[in-house]
Amino acid sequence: MEIGIYANTHGNSYRDDSNMLLAHTPVQEMQPVRVAKAAEAAGFHSIWYPDHVSMPIGSESFHTANQSGQRAYRPWHNMLDAAVVMGAVATSTSRIKLGTSVLISPYRHPLSDARQFMTVDQLSNGRLMLGVGAGWMKEEFESVGIDHAERNERMVECIEVYKHCWEDERVNFDGEFYSFENLSMDPKPVQGPRPPILLGANTPAGARRAANHCDGIYSLFLDTHIEFDRFDRIQDILRAEREKAGRDTKNFLMIGATSGRVSDPGSDEITTVPRCNCTGTPEQILGDLEGYAKAGYSLIICMIDCPSGTLAEHEEQIARFGEQIIPTAKTFKPAGEWLPVT
Repeated sequence: MEIGIYANTHGNSYRDDSNMLLAHTPVQEMQPVRVAKAAEAAGFHSIWYPDHVSMPIGSESFHTANQSGQRAYRPWHNMLDAAVVMGAVATSTSRIKLGTSVLISPYRHPLSDARQFMTVDQLSNGRLMLGVGAGWMKEEFESVGIDHAERNERMVECIEVYKHCWEDERVNFDGEFYSFENLSMDPKPVQGPRPPILLGANTPAGARRAANHCDGIYSLFLDTHIEFDRFDRIQDILRAEREKAGRDTKNFLMIGATSGRVSDPGSDEITTVPRCNCTGTPEQILGDLEGYAKAGYSLIICMIDCPSGTLAEHEEQIARFGEQIIPTAKTFKPAGEWLPVT
């Protein structure tokens, strides 16, 4: 099993009794290049960057990261752009993979995204993992003039456009939302045939889209309850859909995201019931990670809790994961037939 880290470019995360929340973090406390270098040195497999174009001051949209639907973001919120930061990190690191968590595809033109993230793959010498999603915040779609009701259909077309751009010498596409012909998109990504595309999805409909259009699925376990088998039904749907389409599940990635925090002996986090996923003592965290491995996950991305909101706490947690968690987690063999991350 590999361990990834969720970037703090939309703020350091913290929790209440049931929800994941993001602090309005000053940019000087984010330091994305410094954090990425620290994560690489600690042995993290990958670092994953969140995405939003804007943040509506008020929102009634259900935030899928929290089962309560409460939005993790503040009304005024510092957010750095994923693609720009990933370009800087790509040229400042050598091993750690760079993922999006997740790119909200439907409200951007896919040709532009294909160009930007091909560039990230080039600059990183083939380390891009593209996580995509349909988006959850209706008000944000309205701000850019895209119908929120069309988001899933648009997203599917965006995914197919990325594939054509990254694989085809002559790029053509004829869909409901996007249509063009006789284009070039060069250079191609370093990775062949292209970088992996993973769908952020927790629902049966999302599983069907992932099985038919993507190389893997990225599911969220961000609430306080530890249910390693929560998405077993999703895995059954993936198997059925892949089989129906003549695609092998052995070529499909199974990854997930959780909280993460190594606690000191005697701290409240160790005895709190329910204990948040992948928090507590190293032994407790490793027990959780082994549970995820037995459920088929080969990569778990940890959103590290930093209640102080400081860079110092974030870096301390990165170092503790590197010393106390990652070496043992790497020995866990994921169950199932799914493709392990490399």
